[in-house]
Amino acid sequence: MTASVRVVRLGRRQLLGGLACALVWGCEKKEPPKALYTLPSFVLENQNSKPTGSEQLSDTVWIAAFFFTRCPTICPRITARMLSLAQTAAEQQLDLQFVMFSVDPENDTPAVLSKYAADKQLPAERFQLLTGDLEVIKKTSVQGFKVALEGKPDESKEHLGLLHGTHLILVGKALSIRGYYRSSDDTEMSKLMADAKTLL
Repeated sequence: MTASVRVVRLGRRQLLGGLACALVWGCEKKEPPKALYTLPSFVLENQNSKPTGSEQLSDTVWIAAFFFTRCPTICPRITARMLSLAQTAAEQQLDLQFVMFSVDPENDTPAVLSKYAADKQLPAERFQLLTGDLEVIKKTSVQGFKVALEGKPDESKEHLGLLHGTHLILVGKALSIRGYYRSSDDTEMSKLMADAKTLL
């Protein structure tokens, strides 16, 4: 066999191998989740007292959560989940943001949220903790995210009398809601990250 024939045959094998890989990758490529809803316009304040809302987030892929700093039960776990996902995003160099809406704005001022973010070691470049007018927060939660938000702070009641959604919510660009994921489920968190990657 001449050298030229060996080169041609080797080139064919490489070409076929490349096509096979392309076909396999094509089969494995995950489609982005469909848009379910579009968030309405809203404006709140972040932990640095800067106006933050739909205008600032519309060109971003982000994960949303509802919480409040005085929450004694579920909110610490939600915050830990968000931080874990943010660390994964940083390791994988994913341009993914994390937005946490306080459902207790009377207590959760920007200064309180800033301290909370520092105490929980939430990376400032990835996290927006939002507070502001309770009616805006309720409208954004109920009408925008389709997530329940009920009650008023009452220290005599369980969970301080506040009922809010515990799912993490994936939001694509143009404020398109792409999915809801149980924050208590490891498998759901893996799916959330996989879905987020398809939007970046």
